[in-house]
Amino acid sequence: MINADTPDTQSGMTAFLRRRAPVLIVVVLPTFLALVYFTLIASGQYESEAAFVVKDSRPTSRASGSSSSMMMGGAGTSMAMAAASSGAGLAENFAVNTYLKSHDAVDSLQQRLNLVAMYRHPDIDILSRLFYAHPTPERLLWYYLDHIDVVFHEDTGVTTLDVRAFRPEEAKRIAEELLKLGEERINEFNRLVNENTIKAADEEVTIAENRVKDVQHRMTVFRQRSGDVDPTKSSIVGISLIGQLETELAQSDTQLAQMLRNLNASSPQVLTIKQRIKALNEEIEAQRRLTQKTKGVYANIADYDELMLDREFAQEAYMTSASELETARAAARQQQVYVVRVVEPNLPGMATYPRVFLMILAVFVGSGLTFMIGRLLITGMREHAI
Repeated sequence: MINADTPDTQSGMTAFLRRRAPVLIVVVLPTFLALVYFTLIASGQYESEAAFVVKDSRPTSRASGSSSSMMMGGAGTSMAMAAASSGAGLAENFAVNTYLKSHDAVDSLQQRLNLVAMYRHPDIDILSRLFYAHPTPERLLWYYLDHIDVVFHEDTGVTTLDVRAFRPEEAKRIAEELLKLGEERINEFNRLVNENTIKAADEEVTIAENRVKDVQHRMTVFRQRSGDVDPTKSSIVGISLIGQLETELAQSDTQLAQMLRNLNASSPQVLTIKQRIKALNEEIEAQRRLTQKTKGVYANIADYDELMLDREFAQEAYMTSASELETARAAARQQQVYVVRVVEPNLPGMATYPRVFLMILAVFVGSGLTFMIGRLLITGMREHAI
């Protein structure tokens, strides 16, 4: 009797399999394969997490924040604080995040850590490992982006960094190196800011300094050529001396006139005063010849005054440019940005990827949706064919 029922049972099973073949092939089989792969074959991945924030040195307005807090209440206070924290270094934060996901970051990691070797350990399953021993930059970048997450939270200004690798210590090393790369890129930003902000002002100071040196050199050459340290003072001294001599001469002439009223012209007193007058005249004439000889003096005075004016302008320009340089340096210091590590990279203690249940569920749901869509398409095609 059992033998008689066996063909019916087999035919019933065959009919059942034929009816359910699409479901078995499209839904059950992929789900079963996913179950086998993720539970028995897939290599575990360890995740190291870190967090950082990019801050700047620009002063924040406390007054406006406090007044807004008074007007908006408790909720407004927290919103204002979030806006203030996210506004600081916002562009730099996005720039660092973009850099950490770029070819430059991958190249640096490859040079420092040998990223390819880390993702090609022999015990990594064939579907998870990096397939190429010498991948192109694009392939390495694609694989790298599948194993890191860099997310910037605008409400807090904090960037979270998640790195997955097949060794816990390697995940931590990659995360640590990425933080260092971000800090180096921020330092590069600061260097460029310093160069762009200070370079122009520094060049102006150099030009003004060279101008002062040039004027000073011209004054030295003038003094060596004229033999006069300060023609203005020298001319004043010469004119003053002539004036004194002429005053003494006038006094002597007056004294001689008074003596001639009472004394003979050949008297010793008269002769002495005449000799004094003669000497004064000779001295005055000598001083006048000296002044005319250096006509020189007035030309030197003009040249000297021009040099003094040039030096005054050069010194004023130098002081102005030096002040602008200090202002530029202060502005550059206020534009400095830096990375603050909020959470250091951790050494993971257990593999967190792949997430077996979620992955199997995703395969099952995806297969089910594929089956349903395919069934609807086939049904629609049959209806239209009729």
